[in-house]
Amino acid sequence: MKRQLLLSLSLSLLASTAFALPAADQATPQVKAAHSVFSQTVAEGGNDRLKEKGLISQDGSDRTPQGQILAEGGSERTPQGQTLAEGGSERTPQGQTLAEGGSERTPQGQTLAEGGSERTPQGQTLAEGGSERTPQGQTLAEGGSDRTPQGQILAEGGGDRVIERNSALS
Repeated sequence: MKRQLLLSLSLSLLASTAFALPAADQATPQVKAAHSVFSQTVAEGGNDRLKEKGLISQDGSDRTPQGQILAEGGSERTPQGQTLAEGGSERTPQGQTLAEGGSERTPQGQTLAEGGSERTPQGQTLAEGGSERTPQGQTLAEGGSDRTPQGQILAEGGGDRVIERNSALS
């Protein structure tokens, strides 16, 4: 029994040293009063060696972890590889061209006026204030009182014809 225990203990020690990291790469535990801290041995000019290998640039913004090249401010390319303008408003993720303020085209590709009131999503023409046509295509006066949705003609105030109709029915 002692023989098996000693043999297994010696084999486990040999295995742990065979697969261990080199001494320079191992973290050395340092026990302090409240907690333990792991320190790693670093060469004196470790930053220079990393620069020689091309792993990092001076301020760390040369490459992202995914290996994508970034501009100085990080706005040259998105993670999907789409080109962006300096302010990021040249293209949307879907590749649609936008005006400087983003109001030239909608995501559906419909042309809009500067204020966005030239066309509705259904493609109907609207007046500047939006009162020229209804969604059903019925013509309305500027104030919206020329015709009703049923197509009945009303006077400007709408009360003259109601009085005439009620007196004719009674």
